[in-house]
Amino acid sequence: MTAHCRLIVPFLLTALLVAPLSCRRADGEAEDPVDREARDAFVAYLKIDTTNPPGRETAGAKFLQQLLQKEGIEARLVGSDPQRQLVYARLRSGSTEKALLLLHHIDVVPAVAAEWTRPPFGGTISDGYIWGRGALDVKSLGIAEAMALIELKRRNAPLRRDIVFLAVAGEETGGAQGTAELLQKNPELFDNVGYVINEGGYTETIVDRVALWGIEVQEKVPLWLSLHAKGTAGHAASPPDDGGALGKLVRALDAVQQIPTPYRLTPDVERYFHQVGATRHDERGEIMRNIAGELAGERLGRVLTPSYRSLLHDTIAITRVEGGSSVNSLPANAVADIDIRLLPDETTDAMLKQVRNAAGKDADVEVLLAGAPTPATSENTDLYRSLESVLRRAEPSSRVAPIVGAGTTDSRFFRARGIAAYGVSPFKVNYYDAGTAHGIDERIRTRFFEEGVRVMRAIVSDFCERKR
Repeated sequence: MTAHCRLIVPFLLTALLVAPLSCRRADGEAEDPVDREARDAFVAYLKIDTTNPPGRETAGAKFLQQLLQKEGIEARLVGSDPQRQLVYARLRSGSTEKALLLLHHIDVVPAVAAEWTRPPFGGTISDGYIWGRGALDVKSLGIAEAMALIELKRRNAPLRRDIVFLAVAGEETGGAQGTAELLQKNPELFDNVGYVINEGGYTETIVDRVALWGIEVQEKVPLWLSLHAKGTAGHAASPPDDGGALGKLVRALDAVQQIPTPYRLTPDVERYFHQVGATRHDERGEIMRNIAGELAGERLGRVLTPSYRSLLHDTIAITRVEGGSSVNSLPANAVADIDIRLLPDETTDAMLKQVRNAAGKDADVEVLLAGAPTPATSENTDLYRSLESVLRRAEPSSRVAPIVGAGTTDSRFFRARGIAAYGVSPFKVNYYDAGTAHGIDERIRTRFFEEGVRVMRAIVSDFCERKR
């Protein structure tokens, strides 16, 4: 044996002895017994195309039904439309304590496959991420809730309150064909429900650490409209003086976008901004801690992101324009959709009047959805205190705070009935990934998904399990 070999052999022997120990340690840290099951279920769920419109949620509902049924959990399909079913399950406790409803929606917004780098319904795992439409909004939450239910069932854990699992259709188009219809036609399914965990939560992250868990207690008011313009169809070489249907529509849209939407601070948003500001030691944090004094300042638009600023004023977004079939033909009809979100304490009447005045004679205004303000859910509840405790244990240096959501969720239907509804995200999400929700290449980090499933399991266990 050469001197060179004598040096190498002890090194190799040491490496062979140490490597299995390090692998076992890494495996033990990374792989919770439920992790792989949750990951596999999530990928399978993402592969089911539940795009709304048109809405084909039944395929997703059947998948979730089977996932629960194989664990001995009675789950049934509900709904008037065979193509748009919901799935409902209930673990009973025998207790009169107010039940917890775990809610999420099956449907997802459309995705243009050609714009994505991975198939939107491929459920692809690569580069440390799980990719697919619904990865953030909101099939990840649905699987986390299902796994929490399944784990309690497997352990035959004694419960101090009922747990209801509900996966609904139609949320992305306003909820009328999903949660709202179910509450109206099948109120018995919600017997003694006093608490709801739903989407809408937010995490303020610094690299891989959660600085703030935002629990959504209130949201902006939706006003969805369609503008319809009519004109003379004909050859584009001889256009009418008014520009035809599309010319009228463009004028109407421009006028609507000119409607003033000044900044205004509501008490719940101010409280939220103060909490976020306390986690930051930069100019943004300074502005948020003193948001009341910054509304008229130039720094607001320069430093705060559009997502933060959207909580300080009404927003108007043109989301769809349709009209015409060829470059040299004038269409008889043109239509555009507008998504307006009002501050949480506003009714839709005043804004609707402004839109109609702005559109004038150029376009007719059709109301697709007009929400109503609902009171914020109080944080003075047993569930909020439980959420606060679990989330702080998950990230000991973090804060937990009630927040206002810029979006619209089905939580509003429960808040209107006096039921405490909270938007919760158990997942860490970096800001550059958060922007993929409703966008291109929607994704969640694999590690963050698995950690979030464990957090949700802890939340449900802490609030619902009777301690032996």
